[in-house]
Amino acid sequence: MSSITQVNYPRMSELKRTTAEVHDNLDNKIMAQSPFTSKENYGDFLRFQYLLLKHVEPIYQSEQLIVFFSDLAQRNRCTDIVLDLHDIGMKTHNLEQQIDINSLTIAQAVGWLYVIEGSKLGAAMLAKEVTQLDLNAEFGARFLAGPGNGRGSQWRGFMQAVEALNLTNDEEQQLYQGAKQAFATAHQLLDVVYQ
Repeated sequence: MSSITQVNYPRMSELKRTTAEVHDNLDNKIMAQSPFTSKENYGDFLRFQYLLLKHVEPIYQSEQLIVFFSDLAQRNRCTDIVLDLHDIGMKTHNLEQQIDINSLTIAQAVGWLYVIEGSKLGAAMLAKEVTQLDLNAEFGARFLAGPGNGRGSQWRGFMQAVEALNLTNDEEQQLYQGAKQAFATAHQLLDVVYQ
């Protein structure tokens, strides 16, 4: 993040700093599988994304979090990824284990949201890559498409909402803990797909 961003979004800057290594490791593990060289590889990537998005779906349905993120339900990409799976001939299943929203504090849940929402920024580049496979925002890659108001605008709104949270020192630590838990779970789900 730029110095201006660090001044305006200190909490978001700290989230990025504390998760940088585990984030980079996850990106490298994903790209090592060459997800855009064939539809088969893309199918594995899609299955990983499906498992992750279904796992966190209860967070997007949380009435407590909607108080802080009014567009929370619209940010959920589960419907899109199910359609994407069907487009490329893959079936969904009910084996996914969803997060227990009641086991998370508000701050932890926001840490999880930071990871999932942040992944949408990288999706812009991935949406271009997937066109090599004749997939796009209408077929096979809906979940990579940006929102109508643009990724940047939606991300700024999210950052502002996170910065506006009134957290105690303990809750601040829970926020970072939640983000690290989200990355750890993403690593585990990736291993499930590529074991």
